[in-house]
Amino acid sequence: MKVMIISTVYPYPKDNGKKIILSSILEYFIEFYGADKITYVLLDDDKIENVYDINLLQVNKPKAFEQIKNVISRTILTRKFSLQESFTYSKHLKNIVIKYIKKEKIDLVIYDTLRIFQMFEDNNLQNVKEIIYLDDLFSIRYQKMIDVLDKLGNIDLNPLGNFKKFIPKPFQKIVRFNLFNRFLLSYERNLIMDRENKIVNKVDISLLISKKEVEILKSRTGNSNIYAIPPLLPGSKERYNRNYRGAPDFIFLGSLNIPHNDVAICNFINENFPSILKEIPDLKLKIIGRNPSDTLKKLAIKYSNNIILMGFIDNLEEVFNSACAMIVPLLFGSGVKLKTLEAFSYGLPVICTDFGIEGIDIEAEGCIVENDIKKYSQHMKKLTNIDYNNKISKTLFKKYMENYSKEAVYDTYKDIFKIGGN
Repeated sequence: MKVMIISTVYPYPKDNGKKIILSSILEYFIEFYGADKITYVLLDDDKIENVYDINLLQVNKPKAFEQIKNVISRTILTRKFSLQESFTYSKHLKNIVIKYIKKEKIDLVIYDTLRIFQMFEDNNLQNVKEIIYLDDLFSIRYQKMIDVLDKLGNIDLNPLGNFKKFIPKPFQKIVRFNLFNRFLLSYERNLIMDRENKIVNKVDISLLISKKEVEILKSRTGNSNIYAIPPLLPGSKERYNRNYRGAPDFIFLGSLNIPHNDVAICNFINENFPSILKEIPDLKLKIIGRNPSDTLKKLAIKYSNNIILMGFIDNLEEVFNSACAMIVPLLFGSGVKLKTLEAFSYGLPVICTDFGIEGIDIEAEGCIVENDIKKYSQHMKKLTNIDYNNKISKTLFKKYMENYSKEAVYDTYKDIFKIGGN
């Protein structure tokens, strides 16, 4: 069995949700077939360390001139492809991969989202099983961004997130203007919804991270070959090891250049911090993640006694085991919030909005769901009680192990990929 995964992202380090899913899939196939049977194709210019000694095939991303030409011909004039597809389209990548698949007799190809699959959708590969990992339904993600812009008005919302490196620099500046931002999101939402609906009929299997979005796409398309794929979180836990001693230390976790994370934490601090500090004056908010915005940096300086920008942390165990809780005050988002699952995997209590628990197959018992950001201080103070905190913590860890342990996740993978089992 020879497997190929094609992506614009290399899954290490595991510092965001997409990388966690891609690494989960990759490590599953390595465990069953060995690294020498796996080829990972990467559309990226950055120098990569080949972590598992798999067959790594790297192709440079398209140049700015090619991207602009693609946007004009494939998106603006024909309205056949979304902007994100046009920015990543590479005929060079397509030619290299098709030759490689035929030469090496690849059995299974996994495409990372429409950005990659667009180059191969009309090639009719013979004797090759094709799977697309759609991540979230981007059409839903963009609509939620539009809703937040309409509700909050003057927020600093950057819709590019980790996709920023594929956008020419002049265009990056344009999309930061909110008026154009809303038009762009609406335009892209319509194009990507049409593409999501059509693409499921061109592959053997489509994968999403959220069961809720699986049902939405099935309803839209009438196609039943769509499944939810759970993540195997880094360092999957086998035992409960938490040791909370009462300190009012709270965690916010996430890539800070992702729109829903940046907007959530900046809004939370602006709206809540003065009142929270009256209730919990010695509170520490530890913000873990790369690429904080200028707005967040200024807020951290303003509340320098209470906010710590910790950057990316490879091993979360020590800081999670001693923290009081994680806050996930998301105002929008789509798919599964892996940050919430990450907390559950350590038994770390969570206070979140509905968006923070969305798509997670664990009952809300033990997780405090609160959509009124103004009420977070009440829950935060209550969780500093050690006995109450420990009770919630143990409940969360038990639920996590039942649903997201390595054994549970791999059982699901066997059903999806129809390999590795009897």
